[in-house]
Amino acid sequence: MVLAREAAVLPPAFPLRWQPGTDHLDDLRHALALRTEDLLSGDGLGRVRRCEGPGCGWFFLDRSRSGTRRWCSSQDCGNRDRARRHYSRTRQRR
Repeated sequence: MVLAREAAVLPPAFPLRWQPGTDHLDDLRHALALRTEDLLSGDGLGRVRRCEGPGCGWFFLDRSRSGTRRWCSSQDCGNRDRARRHYSRTRQRR
């Protein structure tokens, strides 16, 4: 984080937010560090969730209105979970 701050500059206008340079590949790493700091120090921290998909472990920012999102991706982890539960229910009926 210190390296990201040292390489960043403040813009000449509001909102004042540290801006990384764009000249080097390291600037991407610095930009990610600064955005992560913004996320973890702001109001969004309460919306950071861990995916409930078995074996996934990804984190995501829950921007849903109700704040009840369960998976990093509904199409991937969510679909696998729903398919697994469906298979389990149909197998129990037989």
